[in-house]
Amino acid sequence: MPAQDVIIQSAFSLGGTLTLPHDGDHKFPAVLFIHGSGPIDRNSDAKGMPINAFKQFAEHFARLGFATLRYDKRGVGTSGGSFVETGMYDLVDDAVAAVQFLKNQPRIDPERIYVLGHSEGAILAPQVFEREPFKGMILLSGVAESLKLTVDRQNEMVFDELGKMTGFKGFLIRLLGVAKKARKDSAKSFSKMMNSTTDTIRLKGIKVNAKWFREHYNYDVSASLPNVTCPTLVITGAKDIQVPPDHAEQIASLVTGPSEWHVIPDLIHILRKVDNVPTILGLKGDYGKAVKLPIDPELTSLVSNWLQAQEQ
Repeated sequence: MPAQDVIIQSAFSLGGTLTLPHDGDHKFPAVLFIHGSGPIDRNSDAKGMPINAFKQFAEHFARLGFATLRYDKRGVGTSGGSFVETGMYDLVDDAVAAVQFLKNQPRIDPERIYVLGHSEGAILAPQVFEREPFKGMILLSGVAESLKLTVDRQNEMVFDELGKMTGFKGFLIRLLGVAKKARKDSAKSFSKMMNSTTDTIRLKGIKVNAKWFREHYNYDVSASLPNVTCPTLVITGAKDIQVPPDHAEQIASLVTGPSEWHVIPDLIHILRKVDNVPTILGLKGDYGKAVKLPIDPELTSLVSNWLQAQEQ
């Protein structure tokens, strides 16, 4: 599986890895990976959270005869730019540049390019298709709404779980009004970000990407999904509490091209299965254990079978 470091030219130079299945004279179909949110590198790893899904997918797809391209986000790894100053539309620009890069590779068939988006990547991929069409789309752990609605839902889960905590910790949380204070702080932070005009602002001394929030909160991916005319595969985990699992069917129903959707039992947002019932306050611990496992074989099989079916 020959893998080579490459540079994708966007507003900044983006470092990436192009993996080819094997040596040969013919042109290969290719899969481009688009990351979830956060300072994530080409393998879909972030500091303290080595999800490593894209590297595993790339190695698996290579065995099936597919080339792959994965890259570091702006300001991450070997890519230029500043992550904290990068907006949603900047991320779309970078993904468009990556599709164009693939189309210009001598070993890649420009008519057989697929895009796999995970989490935020499933919001960006339909926008990329609108600007630079490709053969097929795979959307993992996505939503059919704005990020604002998703974050509002997650916040309500936090407030609800705080209010239901038992024992001495629960007593202290209610005594100190932690849930009420968290709700008030969240509303204040949201207002400050939405009323800002700069790329970044400071919240409690921490620099945050206000531009990214503003652009995401004002955008609803369901407006772009009907413009997707290519075959689309949508998969979400039944235990994914970061996004609503029933949105998988909604996404598939909104796209114009042929589509299918799946909700995989026990699968969580980072594409592994767990036995317990996840909670929003316990996600860090759940994810820390789950990343030690490989990505779920049922997920890998579904995606692989779909890709191979598109090539027949």
